[in-house]
Amino acid sequence: MERCPICKARLKTDTPICPRCSTDLSILMGIDFDAKQLIYDSVSLLEANQLTEAAKVIEQSVQLKRDPLALALQNFIQHKRRVSAELSLL
Repeated sequence: MERCPICKARLKTDTPICPRCSTDLSILMGIDFDAKQLIYDSVSLLEANQLTEAAKVIEQSVQLKRDPLALALQNFIQHKRRVSAELSLL
């Protein structure tokens, strides 16, 4: 997290308290961490060619935080699932 969502102060470190407005950021930082972990889990599932599970996990990540990487990965998985479905019809 680069800025406090309340006062928009720049955060120099991963401190759980904003130095300007004293807002407790620990819950938001936990959500951010969980969303990133789900991205890594989804990539691992994708590497194991478990597309359905990877799609479910990345959806959880996007629900927590609409991170650009998570959205790109979600689009990639959806595309790969469509291609896979089309190939299975041949």
